[in-house]
Amino acid sequence: MKVKILFVLLSVSLVINIVLFYGLTKYELVEKGSTRISDNQLAEIPESEDIIEEENTYGSNITNETAGKNVQAEQSGFGYIYSLTDDKILEAINDGKKDVGYFGEDFMLPLVTSTSNDSMFEYMDIFIDTPYRYVAIYSSNQYAKYDRTSTIEEVSSFINYDYLTFSAYLPNGSANLLATELTQEGEIIESYKTDNNEDGDIKSIYFSVDAIDFREPAILKIFEKNNPENYSEYKIAFEDYVK
Repeated sequence: MKVKILFVLLSVSLVINIVLFYGLTKYELVEKGSTRISDNQLAEIPESEDIIEEENTYGSNITNETAGKNVQAEQSGFGYIYSLTDDKILEAINDGKKDVGYFGEDFMLPLVTSTSNDSMFEYMDIFIDTPYRYVAIYSSNQYAKYDRTSTIEEVSSFINYDYLTFSAYLPNGSANLLATELTQEGEIIESYKTDNNEDGDIKSIYFSVDAIDFREPAILKIFEKNNPENYSEYKIAFEDYVK
């Protein structure tokens, strides 16, 4: 009887040990497996961070590129009083196309005073050459000569927002006999370039837009080089020529 009881106790003990051993082994395997999974996940984290960093860098590049374009756009004339949107460029193209002899009379400066009755001054016309006027004249010439309509891309390639030009249309080839002077609020604004065409009937005067305050009126004076007392003055109200 005692032997039978001992056998049963040993059997129960053995079963308990087997169960404990199996349980501990399974627990260890699970823990080790969990550790391996965790290591793999940790190994993937730097790779994931690299991807995020690349995405962030890419996003940053897009932002910088956009900002750069905004700066470039601003430097290329947006915000400038005579800058043109695509819609305005199309409007200027159509204005020129409608009139094969387009001259842009709307951009003529009014005469304020003149001290000379000389025909050289009497028949002088002065224009402010905004980009709109340039585009319309170009469009008119292209349509008149070649029966073709100018495109936005085409005219955008020659629009320059860095300078503003005034053109004096003169009789008798007298352009080389005359000089010009632009004044604003009592100060003289120096031109950085002056051109006379071959026939001497057009004088073009270039001014940096950075030198002009477009909120204030100005006076353009045309006078004889040999006799400065002979002159004509033209008023410029810059806002009147925005189209």
